Amino acid sequence: MAIEQTAPTGIGEVAAAKPAAPTAATRPLSRRSRVEMVLFLLPAFIFQLVWGWYPLVVAFVLSFTNARVRGPLSFTGLESYLRMANDPLVARAFQVTITYAVMSIVLTFVIPILVAIFLMEMPPRRMRWMMLLWFLPLSSIASTILWRYIYNAQYGLMQYIATHILGLPPQRFLNDPSQVLFWLIFPGILLFGPGLIYMAALQGIPASYYEAAEVEGASFWRKIWTISLPRLRPVISMLLTFAIIGTLQEFTWPQIMTGGEPGGASRTVVMYMYSIWGNLRFADATALAIMLFALIMAITIVYRTFFKEDPDV
Repeated sequence: MAIEQTAPTGIGEVAAAKPAAPTAATRPLSRRSRVEMVLFLLPAFIFQLVWGWYPLVVAFVLSFTNARVRGPLSFTGLESYLRMANDPLVARAFQVTITYAVMSIVLTFVIPILVAIFLMEMPPRRMRWMMLLWFLPLSSIASTILWRYIYNAQYGLMQYIATHILGLPPQRFLNDPSQVLFWLIFPGILLFGPGLIYMAALQGIPASYYEAAEVEGASFWRKIWTISLPRLRPVISMLLTFAIIGTLQEFTWPQIMTGGEPGGASRTVVMYMYSIWGNLRFADATALAIMLFALIMAITIVYRTFFKEDPDV
């Protein structure tokens, strides 16, 4: 009579129940690693606290006082905010700022994305030459002086193109209230350095994605919509956040080019804030700064809430 032999069952069960060895991601940090992490983060935290949050808190407190250089401070409540809310120039400055921001983002943010995609479709040699011409780096001061001559209503290049080439009547350019914002934004369409970031991101997309799409018969525009733009989403999200914040705080370029003229048609909130501060109305200028900060924070929060960064979502 054969005796059936079976392997003991307890050993396999014990081996299966043995927990896996902890990996680098799950292993708890040692005390030294935690100390090093804190030391690395401490300078950034101190910098942000001193130059970011502390001035913000001080500005918020000063906006409720009579904020003067000398003499005691006194609490004035919402007087500065009410004064700014009832100032028609403040409403005009916010209108100009929002219009400038929307036009700037639409014209100088969307176009470079498409240009970067088209450049990637060119032969490598031609692409390098086009990159040099499109993303030509220029000093901000040099470009300001250059564009002031180009826009000159008497002998500027744009006036020559409008009258002698296009046959149009003489144009006012920066002196026209209805056109000044567009002509302030126009140089950003021709020279836009961050487009190089889009090209770097496009080069990081695996070629197998496009090859698989071509096998499936996808057209050029279909590949852009389903591959290029979704894979650029994290970069677009970051740069668009910076663009929203930067354009709503625009000061240097319109200040140098137009000084807010003609008739305040190019005067942004920060420019008006600067003029108020120059008149020693520190509380009003601070209240206006807080109002602008609240607008930027609200727009940024809404944008970050509804715009998804993950390309796979």
